[in-house]
Amino acid sequence: MFKPANVIDVEVSRPVDSIRGLDSGGRLHSLIRWHGLPLGRIIQPSQNDKKAMSDISNGIASQHWRMLLRHQLRLALQEPAPRDGLTLDDLIRTAPTAYGGPFPLVTVAVCTRDRATDLALCLDALMDLDYPALDLLVVDNAPDTEATARLVATYSSRVRYFCEPRPGLDWARNHAAREARGDIVAYTDDDVSVDPGWVKAIADAFEEEPHAMCVTGLVLPDELDTPAQLLFEKYGGFGRGFKRWVYRVDAEAGQSAGKLYGGTGRFGTGANMAFRRRFFETEGFFDPALDVGTPSNGGGDLEMFFRVLKAGAALVYEPAAMVRHRHRRDYASLKKQIANNGIGFYAYLVRTAQAYPEERAALARLGTWWLWWWNVRRLLRALVRPRAFPVDLIVAELKGSFIGLRRYAASRRHAAGVLRQFGAPEPLSGGTR
Repeated sequence: MFKPANVIDVEVSRPVDSIRGLDSGGRLHSLIRWHGLPLGRIIQPSQNDKKAMSDISNGIASQHWRMLLRHQLRLALQEPAPRDGLTLDDLIRTAPTAYGGPFPLVTVAVCTRDRATDLALCLDALMDLDYPALDLLVVDNAPDTEATARLVATYSSRVRYFCEPRPGLDWARNHAAREARGDIVAYTDDDVSVDPGWVKAIADAFEEEPHAMCVTGLVLPDELDTPAQLLFEKYGGFGRGFKRWVYRVDAEAGQSAGKLYGGTGRFGTGANMAFRRRFFETEGFFDPALDVGTPSNGGGDLEMFFRVLKAGAALVYEPAAMVRHRHRRDYASLKKQIANNGIGFYAYLVRTAQAYPEERAALARLGTWWLWWWNVRRLLRALVRPRAFPVDLIVAELKGSFIGLRRYAASRRHAAGVLRQFGAPEPLSGGTR
């Protein structure tokens, strides 16, 4: 019988004797944090509270000591060395210094459509952000009701509201970029709760990586209360690990963006991404023929990640920039999401191949390899071991992949129809290739 999993945070910089209030029966998903920084996760059966803490302590010692040591060494080496040398006690006592700026103005944009209940949770989390220079805005995308406008009005002193009549997530994202006041534009979704240090971590990553034009971050589950939510995590989820990565293409050395990073899904997701505003001015905005609300059903974030790398800029994956996502709760919604993942990914590949002919061979190889490695191979394994994963979810994404090869053309026609109906927004500063 299914039991919901317990999702908790464990801060290891201070003593924790026990964990209270665990529901019995389900598994325990513990996020291990050190002075707030996420180090990793420990997944174990839920037992009594004291036994759970003992297992977590053992898990930290066996699984995450390398990550903890890496953080401690990095911090210790940033400080002047003691006259008598660095001792183990010095290393253990070293704590990260509070981020002291600079504090560029950051616009946080939430694009939403008729999901006021989710949006309320998202906005409540945004109110707790630990950052002094915020510009918060909500873009209501082709709403059917005024529920979102009424909700945002209750936050009127902190949040700006805009209605984007053109249906499609990328139209809303572009509206947010045009209205942004900040030097950095950070995007999240209405089904996300951001960590209080989210924006600080984004600003810090941009400060440390001056060539970066995009920063993405860690996305963890906000809850694991239903079988569908657990299946999504088992399928792959949104998590991309707990180590910072900096990605950049060296065009002068003959590197190809398509060959190195064509998939771009390794970088993160649109629920947690930020850009320097000037990137939109030079390279254009999101392609409105991609993502939710169009026949492509996705791919808008991937296409922009690729464009950052193609432009020769850096993309930083920073796990300290953490948010929590409320996964689809029922199986039908999960299956639709998985199918749309396949559609959106291959629509993105088609779009990118059309925009950059020099990358077509690399993208074709990537599409073929991904079809085999992620879909067909996984399907064959599931047929051999039916309990490993539901076959119909894999088949749904496999079908979506073939459908996606034709969807970008349909999405272009859809975007053209939206333009005829609503007219064009303000001209793009740099144009979209």
